[in-house]
Amino acid sequence: MHRLVFFALLLAPALAQADTVLYNGALNTTPDQQGWTYLTNPNPGQATQTAGGGVTTLDTTARNLDMAGYFSNSLPNVGTLNRAIGYSISFQLRLVQESHVSNDRAGFSLIALSSDTRGIELGFWTNEVWAQNAGFTHGEGASFNTSLSLTNYALTVLGNNYTLTANGTTLLTGTLRDYSAFGPPYTFTNFLFLGDNTTSASARVEIARVAIVPEPASWSLLALGVVGAAAFKFRSRYVNISDC
Repeated sequence: MHRLVFFALLLAPALAQADTVLYNGALNTTPDQQGWTYLTNPNPGQATQTAGGGVTTLDTTARNLDMAGYFSNSLPNVGTLNRAIGYSISFQLRLVQESHVSNDRAGFSLIALSSDTRGIELGFWTNEVWAQNAGFTHGEGASFNTSLSLTNYALTVLGNNYTLTANGTTLLTGTLRDYSAFGPPYTFTNFLFLGDNTTSASARVEIARVAIVPEPASWSLLALGVVGAAAFKFRSRYVNISDC
């Protein structure tokens, strides 16, 4: 094996493990200090955000009326969330407290919208994680203690489907939704949101990390590209030597 190909193969696993960090709580700064857009409604309201101890604590428990959260619009490193290729959003958080007056609402939600606006909104209660249907009613859900400790979640999107894992165990699966009829922000593309987007619920949540993780298919293509480039250089060199 030519040494360029050999080094490319050695490099491939390292490339496969790389991810793009969108928020790092270890910096002890809030997401809006790391590029996210932070919005509250009403403004000013009683929602608060504080950073410390490796997390940002977002708190809307003072009253259900308040909404607050983090929008990815100003994050250039989100890139293209192409569901045909697949992508995964990893996030680490703990839902300290949550209350809701409707079975169809949650005090903390995550929204992930692909490059064609299709995506999923996940609602978090202290004892369940569930998906919002296109008409914003309670969809499929799974019982889970979200308040026990910081949990490593991963939302993987591929084709028309999504999978949510918690600490490596599959928690929830289902089909993507089209929420665009509701209007912004559901008409945005390559979009992420974390926070409280309803006046019918409230929560206190600790957010430690958010990242985009390349999917295995993308890793394979990247590795093949590196190996292919190395092999091409080897062949070109061999031909040049032979022609001399």
